[in-house]
Amino acid sequence: MLLFAFTSCEKVVQLKLDNAEPQLVIEGAVTNQNTNHIVKISYSVPFTDSNTFPAVSGAIVTIKDDRNNTYTLTENSPGTYLTPKFSGRIGYTYTITANVNGKTYTGSSTMPVPVRFENLSYKNSFFDADKKIITIHYPDPVNIANQYRFVMFVNGAQVKAIFDEDDSFTDGRYVDEDLYQDAVDIKVGDQVTVEGQCIDRNIYTYWFSLSQQGGGGRGGGSPSPSNPPSNLNNNALGYFSAHTVQRLSAIVK
Repeated sequence: MLLFAFTSCEKVVQLKLDNAEPQLVIEGAVTNQNTNHIVKISYSVPFTDSNTFPAVSGAIVTIKDDRNNTYTLTENSPGTYLTPKFSGRIGYTYTITANVNGKTYTGSSTMPVPVRFENLSYKNSFFDADKKIITIHYPDPVNIANQYRFVMFVNGAQVKAIFDEDDSFTDGRYVDEDLYQDAVDIKVGDQVTVEGQCIDRNIYTYWFSLSQQGGGGRGGGSPSPSNPPSNLNNNALGYFSAHTVQRLSAIVK
């Protein structure tokens, strides 16, 4: 009878998830590397659909810096646009302009002064000695606001975790940053590469907000996920970033 009393109170609740209208998504960056910089344009999809985002072809995309240099992008494949080869410059502000179906979207980002990432190390996980935690080491400059993003690759495959950091509590200190994640088990023999990015404040806010919604790294997971704040106008989703890049690699032994 007690079992019946408990189980009879259970009720199946059908959640009604309203599907929003598709929104334009722009994901692009200019780095300090001499390369063809990439901008991807797509549309968002309803929550109940698979994560296959329709590519947007035929957009007119340009990137201009605050010294009046303009780069026109060409569509390399559906929804993927490439600049001519050039190196982004420290301290320059870059603005993307994308014209899609007669509507213009813009966003700007300033490339920060780079911080030198010195090396990677690794240590045993607290819970399993066969699994490793990667640490990146670097000196944070004193009296300069710095924001960082780290992208990890294990055996060539990107780890689906978001690592972001600012120097609110580490200004001017030597930093040993543990890159905690549970997406991939890192073991002896694996090759680990970490791309360190120095990013501006708006882009840090974007990645930090995303990480707090369960995007990996130290994200705690938000009970009410929402779109991260974008530096693009006209209600576009995504980001446009001007940042520096440095890669470090290590073999776990």
